[in-house]
Amino acid sequence: MIGEEAREQSLAAEAALPARVIACVGGGSNAIGIFAPFVADEGVALIGVEAAGEGMDTLRHGASLGAGSTGVLHGSLSSVLADEEGQILEAHSISAGLDYPGVGPEHAYLRDTGRASYVGITDKQALAAFAELARLEGIIPALESSHAIAWLLESPGEGAFDVLCLSGRGDKDMAEVAEQ
Repeated sequence: MIGEEAREQSLAAEAALPARVIACVGGGSNAIGIFAPFVADEGVALIGVEAAGEGMDTLRHGASLGAGSTGVLHGSLSSVLADEEGQILEAHSISAGLDYPGVGPEHAYLRDTGRASYVGITDKQALAAFAELARLEGIIPALESSHAIAWLLESPGEGAFDVLCLSGRGDKDMAEVAEQ
């Protein structure tokens, strides 16, 4: 539903589709919800932002698409964080919503076909984006969405507009942010 509304509003307000649709990806439900109506629109880039946690070069991340392998989690064949024997590994993210060792198979398909791109943002980058959006707009984003915001701040578009999915409220994350 959110993707249908975003598509309709883009056409109504701008008389065009966005250059990019950007969303955080943990298990992937919020991202697939906004991506789905744009999948057939080849001119719209789909960007999923995963939790790089303490870095992609560590084992403390939640980037199953960027650093995972094919495996089964909850009865679904997809991209998962697993060891050499296929045992599921623990994921890490400052955001509880991105602290997940797998992703829905739709995202693995979009990655494998090249229709969507998936990137990682660290906890530190997400915290900085959380603070920046709050400072600039007075919006307290969820730490999950702060990953997508961080990527957008670091990768501004050229001329055209983007759609970024803010998938939740940040008031639930204030204790975690205050600890940092």
